[in-house]
Formats: sequence, C-alpha cells, structure tokens
Amino acid sequence: MEAEEEVVSIRLVYGADNDAEREVRISCPDATGLGCDVTRMLLDFGLRIVHGDMSTDGKWCFLIFRVALCCSVPAHWPLLKTRLEKICPRSQGAQALWRWNSRGQEPLQHPFLLQVTSYNREGVLHDLMHVLWEADVAVFKAHITTGPSEKVLDLFWIYDNKKELPENHRILQICDLVKDCVGQQDAKCSISPAPAGSCADDSTSALLKRCACKDAKPAASLRKITSHRKSSNSVQSDLSSWQGSQSEEYGHGREEVQVAIDNSTTSAYSLINIVCKDRKGLVYDLMRTVKDIHIRVAYGKVLVRQDYMCEADLFVQEVDGSQITEQEAQDELIERVKQAAALPVVISIQDVYDETCTELLVLANLDSGARGRPRVTYDVTAALNAMQLCVFMADVYIESPGGAGEQRPQELHRFLVHCIDGCRLRSAAEKRSMYECVHASLTGTELVSTPFPAQLSDCAKRTEQEAARHATGGKLFQRWKW
Repeated sequence: MEAEEEVVSIRLVYGADNDAEREVRISCPDATGLGCDVTRMLLDFGLRIVHGDMSTDGKWCFLIFRVALCCSVPAHWPLLKTRLEKICPRSQGAQALWRWNSRGQEPLQHPFLLQVTSYNREGVLHDLMHVLWEADVAVFKAHITTGPSEKVLDLFWIYDNKKELPENHRILQICDLVKDCVGQQDAKCSISPAPAGSCADDSTSALLKRCACKDAKPAASLRKITSHRKSSNSVQSDLSSWQGSQSEEYGHGREEVQVAIDNSTTSAYSLINIVCKDRKGLVYDLMRTVKDIHIRVAYGKVLVRQDYMCEADLFVQEVDGSQITEQEAQDELIERVKQAAALPVVISIQDVYDETCTELLVLANLDSGARGRPRVTYDVTAALNAMQLCVFMADVYIESPGGAGEQRPQELHRFLVHCIDGCRLRSAAEKRSMYECVHASLTGTELVSTPFPAQLSDCAKRTEQEAARHATGGKLFQRWKW
C-alpha cells in the first residue's frame, strides 16, 4: 500500500531528531470524538504535540500532528502506528459513517482479574504497568499490598484491548510477560474472569460501559447543561472542587489560561482561542472537554511557540450545527476549557496511619467513554522510583464525589509510600520535593537539578551501581522548567 493511501502514516521530520520527533498523519472517515481518541493515544505513548492541524467536512477527516517524545520515554513508533490504525474508522460507504447517533453497538468488554504473587523489589509496580501496556491490556482498577515478609500481592482488574481473553494462548502470553518482568522463578500469575461483586458496585459500574470516545454518547449537551444550571442554580462539580491549598503551598496553583470565543471570524463556526503553557496531554484534555459537552470540532490548529506557550484555535459548533451565541453557554465553555488546560490532575499529600507513612493521592477525570487518564500510575511510579521512595500499598479505582449536582465519577490513584529506611516523609521540604517530581512526571516537564533537601539525604543514599539502573536518578527533587 502506498503511503498516500494509508490510514495512518508516521514520517520523519526534516531537520529534527530522528529518534525523538515524528509527523503523524491520519486520513479516515470522520467520527465525533475521534480527535479525543487520537490525542489520548498519543498521550498514552508519552508524546507531546508540538504542532497540529485537524480538519473535517463532516464525512472525512485529516489529522496531522508533529509529536516529540518526553524526557526518558522510549520510542515505539511501529506500535503507535498499529494502535492508531485500530481506533480509526474504516471507509465502508456513505451510509456507514461513524457518528455517535448512528454508531454500531460493539459488545461490552468483559473485565478480568490478573493476580501476581512475588517478592518485593524496587520498581516492580512501574515495570508491571509498562509490560501490561505493551501487552495492550488496560488496567481500570488495582490493589497492591506488601506483607511483612516482603511478599507482594498485585491484583489488577483489566480489559483486553485485543479481545482475546479468556483464550488460553492469550493468558499464557500475558502471564509469560509478567513473569519475565518480575524476574523471580517462584512468581505466580493467573488470569480469571473478574468476580461480579469486585467491579460492579456503584463506584465502578460505569466502567462496564467503557468504550472509545467516538463510540460514546455525551452525557449532556452544552445547551442542556447551561439550561439546567440556570433553573437549579447548581455549581459545576469537577476536579476544581477537589483542589485544596496544597498546589498553592507547593507553588503549583492554577496556571493562567487565556480563552476567548469569537463568532465574527466565520458565520458557521465559533472560534475558541486558547493560550497557555504547554505540557504533556494538553490537546487531549481540550478535545476531551469539548467532546464531554457535545461540541463538534470542524477545524483545529495547535502550535507550541519557542517560549513553551501553546496556542490553539478550534472552530466548533453546537450539536445542532449552530454557533455558540448564548452568553451563559460561552461562559460555561470558557470555564471548562480553562480548568481542563490548567488542572489535568489533582495531587494531594498527607501523613496517615498515625503518621507512620505518607499517602499520595492523584485524582483525574474520566473521558466520555468512561476511561481513565492514560499513564497516571506509570508516570507516578516513575517519579517515585527516581526519588528512591518505596510503595508498599497502592490502589486505583473509580470514585463518585458525594453531594448533589452534576458530579461525575473520577479516577483515584492512591499510594502509601515511605523512604528506604521505612520512615515517612518527615518534613514539608520532602513532601514538596515529591509533589514537584510527581507533577513534573505527569505533565512531561523538563527539570533543572537542585540540591537534595537535607532531611531526605539519609533516605536517598544508595550505591552508584544501584543508582545507574535509573536514567532519571540524577534529576531527583528538582524544580521544573518550561
């Protein structure tokens, strides 16, 4: 097949680093939400979008993204091409266009329980998350515990994106990869259908309808949301309601985001202009936000400037094909876009269990297909490994905030951590360092080294041979630079 006829092509960028940058081109039938799925996939591969063009006539779409690898992320270009091809609609005639109101109903994915028993070693959770990602397995819930004898029980509730489970060859393939990753002869691995009671309760039942954004119907349109808000005087509930004072305490308050809506440039579309600091996953968060409220993007352009500021122009319409003219709807859209750009995740740190250990919480939104944010556990454990902090218990699950109003489930990642001497993080400086390193890993921020906090120096000691195993070991406890 010629490159021009390919649905997905990944090309070298002239004059750029051949290993770190590529141009991704996609040409396929249009689907409302496809832009969200594509940018989600790019984020899942640890890629940052430095330039992008998106256009559609309602039947066919053409996407071009220039992407760059974030620091310490390995390249998987052939695998990226394969997985992008799997999520793109195929041409089957004008009557088979993929739109949310005429989509074919795919069978629901069945959840499985992966159990891994082994002895504890540093970095095993991070390595397991990478192996499961390479095996094309989605983890939507997890419970990891370390016993007094250093025996670890890992429980992962998973979906098989290849839809081959519970075939015996697929079970053997995944278990062999897991055992090779753990590297212990007596490690045990098993996969079985997930017990109904373990993932069908009120907090996680939404996951049973997990699907791609292009196959998901938004909960409510922007017009319905604003009408409901006017009639009930309700307040939007999202990650901003979870944001406490810690981000301001650690110097990561809500970033300044400029958003403007213009209806004079064209009579058919509303132009949304966004200017903010660039970070990993920014375009995905913008596309997820407009998909969630049933806003259609006809054309989009994204450019990261030399000062690391990102400017994005999105030409959008409401569900009925009209411009966004009502002031209440514009205010609602602007606020949602600002929150998506400035607050991709919420990070919280506190001492628990009578101050015997430190709890790290990371909260992220689900997309319209009930899928969690990509790479959260992987990125967090990468940061903790680089800081030589130990995780002896971890949980990933879906939680619905209490109270009334428009409250949606969110994905919660919980880690109980301690220093290598078994002590909690004792000082505010240590917790600030962990906050900054985790935040930088999640947002793909480049860091500039600063001296270790004196309070953590004893916990951070390790031999040169051990430290050489971690490529990011020299970037511990750093301030971030754009």
